[in-house]
Amino acid sequence: MRRITMLAAIATLGVAVLPAGRALAQGNGEQPAFVQWQSPDDGARVGGQSYHVKAKVAFDGGVKSWAVEALAPDGADYPGYGTVCEKAEGGSPAYVNIDCVWDTTAYPNDGGPAQNRPYVVRVTAQGGPRSGSGGNGQPPGPRHEDRDVVVSNPVSAPRNVKLAWADDTRQATVQWQANPEPDIASYVVQEKVGDGPWKNVGQAGGKVTTFTRNLSATGTYHYQVAAVRAAGSGTDTMQSAWAGPAAEPKQIVVQAPKRPETTTTTTEPAPAEAAGDTGPAGSPADPGAPAPNPAAGTTTDPGAPAGSPAPDGTTPTSRSAAGLVSPIQPGAPGSVKSGGVSFGGPVAPLAAPGAKPKPADKPDQLDESEGPDTGFSPALPYKPGADANADKEDGESGRVLVGMPETVGGNDARRLLIPLAGGLLLFVFAMHALYASRRAAVAAKVLETAE
Repeated sequence: MRRITMLAAIATLGVAVLPAGRALAQGNGEQPAFVQWQSPDDGARVGGQSYHVKAKVAFDGGVKSWAVEALAPDGADYPGYGTVCEKAEGGSPAYVNIDCVWDTTAYPNDGGPAQNRPYVVRVTAQGGPRSGSGGNGQPPGPRHEDRDVVVSNPVSAPRNVKLAWADDTRQATVQWQANPEPDIASYVVQEKVGDGPWKNVGQAGGKVTTFTRNLSATGTYHYQVAAVRAAGSGTDTMQSAWAGPAAEPKQIVVQAPKRPETTTTTTEPAPAEAAGDTGPAGSPADPGAPAPNPAAGTTTDPGAPAGSPAPDGTTPTSRSAAGLVSPIQPGAPGSVKSGGVSFGGPVAPLAAPGAKPKPADKPDQLDESEGPDTGFSPALPYKPGADANADKEDGESGRVLVGMPETVGGNDARRLLIPLAGGLLLFVFAMHALYASRRAAVAAKVLETAE
């Protein structure tokens, strides 16, 4: 009796002290079986291509088979690994030490890279039929133990990083190949100017593989990229190593834009001017000089009727552009010379139709039909003044220009108004001469260029 009591106590103590295991019951009869975990711990972070799941399983009737699975939690939106290892034991050993190699980086059967997420690691054992007294000859049901783990694999550095520069837009572009990990959260881009420190200048989304940046300041710019991946639980992330461009250009040199160069244009004189010979007046060497005397076939007589033939038989419509010549001849009073106006005296009045020529022996005596020497043509319409029959003093005729107001105050008013009107008309005529002479010079240059 004492021996039986002692054996029972030892059996009870042996079941109680099984480390990390539990006693499993089957049916009405007690059948000792357990799963003793060695790795991983519950809640552990696991990773790597060769992570070892280790455990010890035992059945009173012997171990017939066992399996290791990595499953996604119930309701998860990502897949699990499925069965990682399994084996059927021959001879039904009383216990089996399991060492299963688990590649946590990829899903089995070409499922692609695995996500860093929580998973359930399950060890399942199947025992053999129990024999002897107390056994019914039926195999017991399978037994399993679960452990919650978090897969947290590292992230690889971006590959094929390239750098480009557009000089017209002054824009730098960094490109890279997308990472193979399915749970990339973002990419981080850093910049370094010269020998300065690296600084974060941008962060792109997990699906973006291009980053652009406008550069305005001068300097030498370097860039590198890192990938950020989910760490497996919550919002935790992990970052890869930095990767820079492997091919040229590995850096961007921004130079200050070139300033426009100041140029001085110097017009060299013509050979004739360089030799001291400026040519005749009005030649192209002196653009401001009056036009030369017209050649045969043209006319410069402002009194010639419109459309009258020239000495060579041509009409004004057949003349060249050089026919536009100032009616004032070079050297005459009021002529234009080199852009300035010189007044040498009143312009000789035009002869009125039917006027008598002055006698050669009295060149200074004016004919009565010419009127006073005011610079006006005798052909202008005059009318007798109010004192036409009055005695004439100092050679005055008493005639008044049509359109001018009647004289007020007698001879004193005429002495004031007539020179004032003559000066104004002379100024207008001089401006016209200046304009015509410049047009003639331009036309002569155009004609010379065309020839």
